[in-house]
This record gives sequence, C-alpha cells and structure tokens, in this order.
Amino acid sequence: MPYEAWCGRCDVVSPERRERREDAADELVAHRRETHGGLRPAGGDGVRRVHAEARGDGILPAHTWLAVLVLLALVLANCWGR
Repeated sequence: MPYEAWCGRCDVVSPERRERREDAADELVAHRRETHGGLRPAGGDGVRRVHAEARGDGILPAHTWLAVLVLLALVLANCWGR
C-alpha cells in the first residue's frame, strides 16, 4: 500500500502517493522547510499508509452500495410485478 504525507496545519496531503515510506517522509521534510521554516507545525503532520485506490476501507469501490441498492430494488420490483 502506498504512503502519503499530510499536514494538519495547512490541511493538505501530498499530491502523489509514494510506494516507499521514506520517499513520503522526504516530501514531508521538504514541506516543513518550505512552509514552516523547518519546524513541525502545531496542527501536526506525518506520513500515513493509504489504500492503493483510496476507496475508503479497501473492500468495495466507492458507490458500490448504490449499485447494490439499485439491483435489490430491481429484484424486488420483479418479484412484486407478478
């Protein structure tokens, strides 16, 4: 799973996800130097692991629940229509 750097004070995350934690940490250090003068911001920052597709919990793609709901409605409508 890839990693991303985030900053709580700026409310930003790295534009690209990195495969290695060290690469994301380097990006975080660069952000600290450019934006916060090399200091850790009061809002916190760090490197976190994210799902490859960033789909939430990693089990189902986003909006799959909607497709399941529509399918269920179609099945029930078919049953009641007879």
